[in-house]
Formats: sequence, structure tokens, C-alpha cells
Amino acid sequence: MDDSDRQRVQHFLKTWQGSQGNERANYQGFFRDLCDALGVDRPPPKGNIPSDPYAFDKDIRVIHKDGFSTNYADFYKEGHFLIEAKQGGSASNKGTAKRGTKTYDTAMEKAFYQALSYTPFLTQKPPFVMTYDIGSHFEVWMSFSGNYGGYGARETIAIDRLLDEKVFDRFVAIFNDPQSLNPEKYRAKVTREVAATLAKLARWLEEQGNERQEVANFLMRCIFTMFAEDVDLLRGEVFTKALKDRWLTDPKLFQPEIESLWQTMNTGGSFGFERILRFNGSFFADAAAFDLPKARLETLYEAAEKDWAEVEPAIFGTLLERALDKKERSRLRAHYTPTSYIK
Repeated sequence: MDDSDRQRVQHFLKTWQGSQGNERANYQGFFRDLCDALGVDRPPPKGNIPSDPYAFDKDIRVIHKDGFSTNYADFYKEGHFLIEAKQGGSASNKGTAKRGTKTYDTAMEKAFYQALSYTPFLTQKPPFVMTYDIGSHFEVWMSFSGNYGGYGARETIAIDRLLDEKVFDRFVAIFNDPQSLNPEKYRAKVTREVAATLAKLARWLEEQGNERQEVANFLMRCIFTMFAEDVDLLRGEVFTKALKDRWLTDPKLFQPEIESLWQTMNTGGSFGFERILRFNGSFFADAAAFDLPKARLETLYEAAEKDWAEVEPAIFGTLLERALDKKERSRLRAHYTPTSYIK
């Protein structure tokens, strides 16, 4: 999100935030302006492209016991999203209903089930189903399997949160590349990136004549430590911060200090200003580390910056095997589930 993106969103919010009235009159204008604010293409005029894969008032042929009928989804993009719009207000005679009332809540829930009822009749179920109260907030359901859950499974996103870079980028992805938000594909991408990064470190350590099993044990301790940080089991990002602020600046501090951290993780206690949990199972009973030069610490820091919360613990062993990339790597088989070893 750059300055021009932010300016577009601010202009959009100035026009629409807090608006109230008639969704049928306003929703197409709102969504066109939303497209402009996000910097994504507007839908073409309806009828320009066969079957209207990206359109307002998308025709949906609904089959029922008496034949079929044609319903209309407010905003639809094939393989991306289906949105039903409402517009509440500050009074009962403004739009759908007065915001915050039971009538309003019932109307928003009804909008979700209306949107949901269309999905079986689409060529493919969209990964995102949304309802929107124009000028107020989005309600979002994400599913790449077609199982969206009930109304209570929604995520509510206020309109002004589009100024948050992560929210802005997420909505751009919903319009342009929803598969980039698929948790399974994202986890696979993170795993590939981490494996490639650790492979560089593993190769260097083996080239220095270190025993393969010692390399494997060292990397596994690093892997666990980075994972523990990203799921808040290791508080204060002590590992990543130490890499950035101490060890990259003075590499000779790395070996004694990482060994001290791992010894503390084995017993529990204090490390600097942080209280460290005891990680049971004797995984850190051997706290031996290697003396790494700055270039190798930069590689480790590159790995630490990845989103380890998205790496499945059950595949840590496989990840390590890929990182080592040796003919004998299959003998390691160090599949390990960290969360069962924490007290």
C-alpha cells in the first residue's frame, strides 16, 4: 500500500463512510468506487461477456421442485466472490433497518443465507461470500472447500479498516488473486521458501565438515525456536531480535547466547527481560550450537523472518529432510510435534 493507494481509500471513505439510504440505489456506485479505491478493474457492462463472469446483478438460475427461477446476486466475480449488499441507517426509515437493532441483525443474517443459497447453482463456489452494509462494514466468509459455516462464522471488517495495509492487500487479493489467500497454498509456499533458505545453511555447515546428525539437530532446534516465537510460546521475539540487534552486529556472540537461550528453554526461567517457558521432552537438553559467520547468520535471519505460524508442525521433519537434501536424509525421519512437549 503506497501513498496513492492511501489517498484513494481516504477519498472513498469521505464519500461513503457512514452513508445511509437505499442499497438498490447505491450499491453499484459504491462497488465501482471500491474498485477504484483498491486499484482493481471495474466489472464490464453486463452482457459484454458471455455468462457475465464479473458483473453486477449476476443472473443465477435456481432450480427447485416446481422448475426454476432466475435470481440476482448483487456483485459477483467467478472464482472470486459473491456479495449481497444492504444499507442500514440511523433510523428505522433509513435503508434496510436501524443499525444496532434486532431487525437490522435479522436482515444482515438473511442477506448471508440469501447469498449462500446461490452458491450451489454457480459453475464453482466462490472462495469468498460477503455481505455488506454500505457505508459501514463487510461481513466475510472464506472457504476454499465450499463449506462456509453458518452466520456466526463471519469476520466483520469495518470500512475504515481499508486504511490498514494488510486489510487493503487482502481485498486486492480477493479481487485479483484469491488463491493467494488459500491457507493450504500459503502454507506450502512458506514451507518451500523456508526449505530453500535452510538448505543454504545446511549445505554450508556440512561443507565445513560437521556431522550430518549434528547439523540436523542444530537446524531442528532453530526451526522449533522460530516456530515457538511466531505462535507466542516464546515471548518477545527474543530469537529474531537477538539475530537482528546483537548477533548480526557481533557474530561471536551467537554461539554462547543461543546456547544460553536453549538451556533456558530446557529448564524454564528468565532470559534477559523475558520469562521463558519450560519446553519439556528434553529437546533442548543438548543446547549445542555452531559458531556462524555473519553471512550464515543473515541466512538464519532470513528464515526467522518467515511466517512460522503457517508451517504445519507435523511436517517439520520432512522440511528438515528437504533442507538437508542428501541421499541419506530419509534416515533422519525426525517428525516432531512441538506443541505436545510444552509445559
